[in-house]
Amino acid sequence: MAVLGLYTDYGENHAGHPVRMFSYNTTLVVLLDIVSLSLLLPVVLLSCSRKDRLFLKVLDILDKVEQNLQQDLPDRKAKVKMFLVCTVIMTLIVCNGALDFTSSLSTGRLNHMRSLCYIPAQFMYFAQAALFLHFTKITESIALRFRTINGEIKEALLGNRSERIVLRESPRINVSESVGGVSSICKVKSLMDTYWMLCEAVQKANIFYGGQLLVTFLSSFFQTTIALYYFFFFVINGFAMAATFGGAWIIAQVAHLVLLTRPSTLVTEMADDTAPMICKLINMDLDPTLVELLEGILMQLRKHNARFTALGFFQIHNSTLTAMAGAVTTYLVVLIQMRILYS
Repeated sequence: MAVLGLYTDYGENHAGHPVRMFSYNTTLVVLLDIVSLSLLLPVVLLSCSRKDRLFLKVLDILDKVEQNLQQDLPDRKAKVKMFLVCTVIMTLIVCNGALDFTSSLSTGRLNHMRSLCYIPAQFMYFAQAALFLHFTKITESIALRFRTINGEIKEALLGNRSERIVLRESPRINVSESVGGVSSICKVKSLMDTYWMLCEAVQKANIFYGGQLLVTFLSSFFQTTIALYYFFFFVINGFAMAATFGGAWIIAQVAHLVLLTRPSTLVTEMADDTAPMICKLINMDLDPTLVELLEGILMQLRKHNARFTALGFFQIHNSTLTAMAGAVTTYLVVLIQMRILYS
């Protein structure tokens, strides 16, 4: 139906009765808006159907990690997050439909059916929301487990140092033969095995989400640029209601990108915190065998890669948002200049 709406609007523009496409610039904007949004659903469905085994392996690894840590790490905020996201999307879709309806009345031509043609395409935002909830749930779980592992490794190393201090003050006990040193070594080995399992989970999840993340970031890039483009002209021309809705849409798009990127950044930060933490603690008075084990772990940590990317094109990290903001600003200026030039 979105294709039908594009076709009829394009025909009206050529006939001299424009409704949305008042210029070639707006034609390009509307086309990019609909096409980028329409790509979401097929990519999400294809990835979920063709790579579902990878996702099941990720869930299996997370279950094993939870068993190894012997901790239950529930997420009680999932239902609340789902309700809020769906509510925001429905509110924006209804407001957009109402805005199209009122704009068709103001033009003096009844284009209600043509406006309705674009509403099914906007339901693609639910595919984007599903990916958002899906991805953030997994990344938050992985980041929480990395944090738990780091805390337990630190606790084990500090415990080993404290025990050696106590044993050194007791002349009847041989420090090198302490049972506590052996238990600390076993615990660190077990925790690092769990750590490598989490790194494997990140790699598999990265393969599963790569294409979906690329498309959703591409769509959000176009949506944010287009929303800012229309917001600028709504403000200049004094359309208060349209400007208010456009501002809300911009806030929703920016919040989506920030909240989508933050958990992935946490995964990277928590995974990268392990090596500096071990480097700080390895120089303490630890068991020599434990020190040797930690040195081997530090060599292995150089090769690990707990990072999410969009099919390898760019990293899903907070720094990506800064680069994206610069690109949005550049293309926004180009669009405005083109609109002013050809108006």
